Amino acid sequence: MRAGYRAANLLKTARVIDAGTVDLEAIRALSDDEARAELCRLAGVGEKVANCVLLFAYERVRAFPIDVWIERVLRENYFRGKRKVTPLRLRDFSRQYFGEFGGYAQQYLFHHARSSRGKKQ
Repeated sequence: MRAGYRAANLLKTARVIDAGTVDLEAIRALSDDEARAELCRLAGVGEKVANCVLLFAYERVRAFPIDVWIERVLRENYFRGKRKVTPLRLRDFSRQYFGEFGGYAQQYLFHHARSSRGKKQ
């Protein structure tokens, strides 16, 4: 699979799911915060990946994954000139500012960040 360092976590997660320790279908019934916490119990899954799963697999369009690209575009466009903007502040801002359709906004921001890389704004 060429999963590199992720291979061990993928195997652990597959075994946990196969054993029934985590029920991926039951996660569907949980609130966003509960579902995120449950997903973060899986090996190698942090908040960013959990939000990706919520957005793309569970169609929770409020989920707002923040990776280095999104962090960069948020800092450049919403926090320009501010130095100490924590990841928690970025997360809280994104949830409030983009609201219930934040996942759509995140995708547009990601596309913007990737397609305008190296170009003058």
